Amino acid sequence: MTKSFQRTGKLRLTRATAVICSLAAVGVWLFPAASRAQETQVPTATSVLNPDPASALNTPAVALSAEEREAMITRKRQIRESVAEATSNDPPSPAASSEITGKGSELVGDNASQFPSPPGSIIIRRNNQNPPTLSQSSLAEPSAANNGAHVFAVGNFTHQEFSVNGGATWTKSNFPGGPADAPLDCCDNDVIHDRGRGVTFVSTLYINSNQTNGVVRIFVHRNINTAANCSYTIDPGGANNNILPDYPHIGKSNNHLYLTLNNIIGGTSSQAQVWRFNIDQMADCVGTTTNVANLPSSVGQRVVTPADGAQETQYFSWAENATQIRIFLWPQANAAPFSVLRATASSNFTNPDCRGGTLNNDFTGSLWSSIHGFNRRGAVGHGRVYFYWNVGPDTSHTQGHVHSVIFNELGLTLVGQPPMFISGNTQCNGIPGISTNDRGDLGITTAIGGRAGGGGTAARGFVGISDDFAGTIGFFPSLVLTANGTHNRTDGRYGDYFGIHRHNPCGNSWSAMNYALNGGNAPSSVNSRYVEFARGRDVGCNNEYLNAAPAAQ
Repeated sequence: MTKSFQRTGKLRLTRATAVICSLAAVGVWLFPAASRAQETQVPTATSVLNPDPASALNTPAVALSAEEREAMITRKRQIRESVAEATSNDPPSPAASSEITGKGSELVGDNASQFPSPPGSIIIRRNNQNPPTLSQSSLAEPSAANNGAHVFAVGNFTHQEFSVNGGATWTKSNFPGGPADAPLDCCDNDVIHDRGRGVTFVSTLYINSNQTNGVVRIFVHRNINTAANCSYTIDPGGANNNILPDYPHIGKSNNHLYLTLNNIIGGTSSQAQVWRFNIDQMADCVGTTTNVANLPSSVGQRVVTPADGAQETQYFSWAENATQIRIFLWPQANAAPFSVLRATASSNFTNPDCRGGTLNNDFTGSLWSSIHGFNRRGAVGHGRVYFYWNVGPDTSHTQGHVHSVIFNELGLTLVGQPPMFISGNTQCNGIPGISTNDRGDLGITTAIGGRAGGGGTAARGFVGISDDFAGTIGFFPSLVLTANGTHNRTDGRYGDYFGIHRHNPCGNSWSAMNYALNGGNAPSSVNSRYVEFARGRDVGCNNEYLNAAPAAQ
């Protein structure tokens, strides 16, 4: 029998929360005074964004062949890389803080059938291909979110599909066509589920044919397995039609939805921008209070994405230089964010040699470990803020790898800087997607493969957990293979992100995606995986809700 469960309804302010919000509204901060002198305020504009007319959901998509879509995605990445190269700026760095070294690591194989399981084991409860036979790009960039057995998945070639059985089978649907000045549904899709409201938000990028202008649409699904209830169009260029919003990503806090953009202006410059929306209003498909912040940068092009697991404050970050991180904080009660600088261990922002797989192709392109930050991710949990990013080889690591830094939320004091993963310096690892569970533990979806000098494996997808069983906080002592592969693309491109969020309703588990190219490097070889995983101590919830269907609303 299929179990049905009720959503928890909209979040409501407790008396304590109301008091905190009142204090913040009059300028009383729960942030140490010593850090106030380091704050940099960000000017922010406020307006109301109305939902699109209902007809926008029924506009036919522009028909493009697979070859035309692949060329469109490739061209957009070329524009991004051209702007990044023209605006590159890696200024001199102050002295670095010392790095905290983690223990050695190991890869472990699939262990999906361990029932009952040891509490500290990593259990892969689902590992289903997505989409099994549907058209997509070999530059997959997959993301998904679930509500019980209902799953919504997206990826490049702007494909979207839903499943009502945890990804065992998928039903394909199409994004509608875009507005006249950006009619082509392109790429860079994202999805997130809000557990408290039972609503799923999906974003996608629309562009014009010469890729000089674009918009982002956010679709609101009150039920994963039905059509969107409404959509909102975000147009950074307005009537000027000269801004191509690039690399859109969505995230949330308790009361807000966030959209981050790398706006390419006139094809020559860029601007990191954050849009914040009232999530209650957006879930209700009414006009939503919107704050827009242009993040100031004196160090060239930088990219930010929302931190997963944020509650009262949302966080974004970029590398100010090789030894400093700039952290943007946006408390819910404030109309504008502010930023602070913190010291980190030194990062070597160079493109590594990560060749491997059949044909021995490299999978790390020019922006894979650049200072611009396209692979930087953050998460919040345990009263801490975590950031992870790709770097090239250094004196301690012969391969491309991932750096991390952990701060206490209170005062952003440094906790540690463990390397994400070490495997005998024999292979590259990168593309870290991270998320926290209800306990505040870290889950990761990542890629491992290739090695300096060539001869490594193809890039493949793995997941892992960092918690009290892992020893060093923020360190992943073992990772589990979920997406096997044999090939890399021939152009040094693999993708910029995998999606991961906490599972709903089993909040101590995760649902994630990653991929590999298996049997070739064409779109037909994409082995994209929807994965649900947890520690053995927590997987009982997944078993209980394995086939549970959320109540329709």
